[in-house]
Amino acid sequence: MLIRLCVFLCGLRYVAGLVVRLEAGERECFMIEVTAGAAVSGNYELIKPNDKAKPLSVTVSSEDAEKALYANHGSPDGTFAFDVKDGGILDLCLANGKKGKSDGIARSVGFAIRVTSQHTVIENVDNAGSLNELLEVAEQLNEGLLTLTDHQSYMREREETHRKTLTTTKSRIFYWTCIETIVLVLLALWQIISVRHFFEIKRRI
Repeated sequence: MLIRLCVFLCGLRYVAGLVVRLEAGERECFMIEVTAGAAVSGNYELIKPNDKAKPLSVTVSSEDAEKALYANHGSPDGTFAFDVKDGGILDLCLANGKKGKSDGIARSVGFAIRVTSQHTVIENVDNAGSLNELLEVAEQLNEGLLTLTDHQSYMREREETHRKTLTTTKSRIFYWTCIETIVLVLLALWQIISVRHFFEIKRRI
C-alpha cells in the first residue's frame, strides 16, 4: 500500500505520531515531497516493545540517490536527520520482514517525519555569530520538544493497546466464569437427580 504525503516547506510542516499496523511480511511506504535545501528529521518506535524487533526495517531514500539516506534493521526505535540537496520525492518505507521469510507476527509501528527549511545564515550584523548559534540551539530545542511529543503519542497509543488487551482479557475471563458456573450448576442438578432416582429405585426394591 502506497500513501502519498506532500509536505510543503512553509515554516515547519510535519507528520507526527502516525501509527501503522504491519502484517507479517508486509511493507508500507510513504512518499514525502520536499524542496531543495530542506532539513528532514524523524523517528520511529515499535508500539509493543515486547515484540522482537529483528524483522523490522526502516529506510528513507530518494528517487535519484543510489544509496539509502537512512536505513536501520532490527531496532525497536530510532531517529534520523539529514539535509536534502536537491528537491524531489523521498520514500519512507517500513517493513515487517519479507514475504515468505517472516515470523508470522503483526507489528504496530509509530513514526513521525518533519521537513523544515534551513534558517538563513545572518551576516554583516554585529554579533552575527552569536545569533546564528542561538538559532541553531533554538532549532535543536524545537526538534527535541517535537521528538518528545512524538514519544508521548506513542506512549498513549501503547496505553490504548494495553487497555484494549486488558478489556478483552477481562471479558473472556467473565464469559468463561459464567460458562463454568452454568456447567457446575447443571452438574450439581444432574447429581441430585441421579441420587434421588437411585434412592427411589432402592425404596421400591
